[in-house]
Amino acid sequence: MSVPVLSSAPRLEDFLDTDVHSPVSRNMLNISGFVQRYPLDGRPVSEETTAYVGSTPRYLYIAFVCKDRNPKLIRAHLKRHDSIGDDDFVEVTLDTFRDRRRAFVFQSNALGTQADALYSEQTGADYSFDTVWDSWGRLTPSGYVVLMRIPFASLRFSQTAMLGQPRIWGIVLQRAISHENENAFWPQIKREIAGRLTQDAPISGFADVQRGHNMQIEPYFLARSARTLNTADSQNPYFSNKHLQGFTGLDTKIVLRDSLVLDTTYNPDFSQVDVNDPAPPNQRFQPFFHEQRPFFLENSSYFSSPINLYYTNHIVAPEFGERLTGKLGPWAAGILDVDDRKPGQDAPAGSPERGTRARFDVARLSRDLGQQSSAGIIYADHEYLNTYNRAGGVDYRYRFKERWTMTGQAIASGTKNSDTSTQSGQSYVQSVSYSDAHVNYWTSYNDTSPGFLTKTGFFRRPDIREVSGELFYNFRPNKKGILSHGPSLFSERTWDHSGLPLDQYSDFTYNFQMTHRTSLSPFVEVGEERLRPSDYAALPADVQYHEDAVGLSFYTSPVQQLAVGFTGYTGKAVNYYPAVNQGPSPVDVDSTDLSVELKPTVGLDLQSRYEFDHFTDPSSGALAYDSHLLVTRWNLQMNKALSFRVIGEYLSTIPNDKFTDLPNTRDIFANALLKYEPHPGTAVYLGYTTNFQNLDSALCDRESDGRCNPSGAILPRTNTSMLNDSRTLYLKMNYLFRF
Repeated sequence: MSVPVLSSAPRLEDFLDTDVHSPVSRNMLNISGFVQRYPLDGRPVSEETTAYVGSTPRYLYIAFVCKDRNPKLIRAHLKRHDSIGDDDFVEVTLDTFRDRRRAFVFQSNALGTQADALYSEQTGADYSFDTVWDSWGRLTPSGYVVLMRIPFASLRFSQTAMLGQPRIWGIVLQRAISHENENAFWPQIKREIAGRLTQDAPISGFADVQRGHNMQIEPYFLARSARTLNTADSQNPYFSNKHLQGFTGLDTKIVLRDSLVLDTTYNPDFSQVDVNDPAPPNQRFQPFFHEQRPFFLENSSYFSSPINLYYTNHIVAPEFGERLTGKLGPWAAGILDVDDRKPGQDAPAGSPERGTRARFDVARLSRDLGQQSSAGIIYADHEYLNTYNRAGGVDYRYRFKERWTMTGQAIASGTKNSDTSTQSGQSYVQSVSYSDAHVNYWTSYNDTSPGFLTKTGFFRRPDIREVSGELFYNFRPNKKGILSHGPSLFSERTWDHSGLPLDQYSDFTYNFQMTHRTSLSPFVEVGEERLRPSDYAALPADVQYHEDAVGLSFYTSPVQQLAVGFTGYTGKAVNYYPAVNQGPSPVDVDSTDLSVELKPTVGLDLQSRYEFDHFTDPSSGALAYDSHLLVTRWNLQMNKALSFRVIGEYLSTIPNDKFTDLPNTRDIFANALLKYEPHPGTAVYLGYTTNFQNLDSALCDRESDGRCNPSGAILPRTNTSMLNDSRTLYLKMNYLFRF
């Protein structure tokens, strides 16, 4: 199909009539015949949907006319950028290189609120990508209409052999009907075929379009006043007050040969970035936190591999960073080089390590093989003073018979520690997955030697051999009220390299997906865990613990103004934070996690979540410890550019020192942000953050001369008061220049 060149630009009003017949719409490519992928794969879309596509030398235009027999059920809100997933929305996916591996994604809800992403067949949608484009939306008596205007300058695409030669791109159009839990596509995207871009439709045209901008410069200015608790010297904690500090920084983006993107950053600031929720209590291994900072998120799929060597949350305070990502023909490349000032900032004043910094480098190269297969290499390096951690290896991905995918990787690492000792090791992983309309299945084998370590990636434990797998089956009864239901079974078994069994774990869940965005999943979990003196020095010998849980997860959003989620379980677990000089012990646990989202008006979104975990001694029923977590996020979107956000967190631990060495803590965090962002890259932020903890205002056990007692408590807790240990007020402005 060919996209026609328009003599004049379309407007939203050209598509508002019940029967679209404006002159400009008649000259556009008319697309109908949308087909459901969910819930009823292969059925026609339940509500009439038509798209119109056309272009001018500068812009690609796509208009959606979405009819609905129950227009009052359409969900449409003024929301933050990239947060429209619960609304009705339309989507355009553009595979501008037609490699069926990566694509641009543009979404808009019925009011024109935007989301955009880079899509990868291997890692899915990456919403950290932001670019400049326009969208308009309006509710109508018969549904809604959306018009998108995408500048060709915001896209990347290859050159043509001759001037005036048409380009061929891949396209996928989608409509999401929230009140029906329905997703419909054009062309048909079959659930029984793995991948989305493998099923896209070719469109031709764009012969004389204006090419993408080759350079972007985004400077920022930050004015800040802050009061923080400095604990770099553990024997001398003190408050640092900074009044009206000024900071500047710069991000640049340069496009090389149409498809390679060089990003640089100097003194980046992430004051306005959202924060992750605190980790759940009683975690044996470090929890995984999703990256929130745009510089590290954008194009992160180029560094993705089966064994994670790219976990940028390890980088805390960068000053300089460079990233090169993109494709040249069948080759995809990613190179990242960043410093981190955090180690030197944490060193006490006068220490030789004060002001030093670490280096974080990752490089990955992969080559497309066939339609959906690839092979790649990766190298990662973390350097600090006289220490290093280096890891590198090879990986592959092979898709066959449209439903099967095999992935594997082999990595070797070498590490020099601060005591000059060295260690080395290997890690291997091999997995197989299968997917069709009813069955989803995967199995994986992981082998990590005792000496393996990565400081650039996410890593939990060495010296394991692990077999795991999961099987889902979905019945699709086509009955009123129930869209699908079926069981899922997950199982995992772990040994060390001596053959000693360590852990085994199984989870059986039965999933119900229902109309009105409702799901119900009862589950049963059973497991055993062996802990050794090498894991906890207080254990005199290996101890095997039994774990189990019975619970239920539930979510419903029957109307667009309300969503409720609940997960609760009861069972037996291991207390990983035992009392001083004691080993881990069994505990009974009861957990409740409740979330509520209210949208009382079109622009107001109120989200709150409360989690309560209650741990008790099995033999006596006495309290081991309680954990309370309350998180609230409120956002008022006054228009597409202007918003006000408030985040509040309360975290409390109430321990019994007979069973745990956890301190009695209370922590209150608050963040307020007023944002004006006319388009990505250009914004003004006015923000305030503050934190309170139940710390003694003396900060330590003071001696008569006012100094801290070296053998006394540092930052002791109190049950009587809260101390404001940090607060920051800032004004930040950044502006995007495009050349």
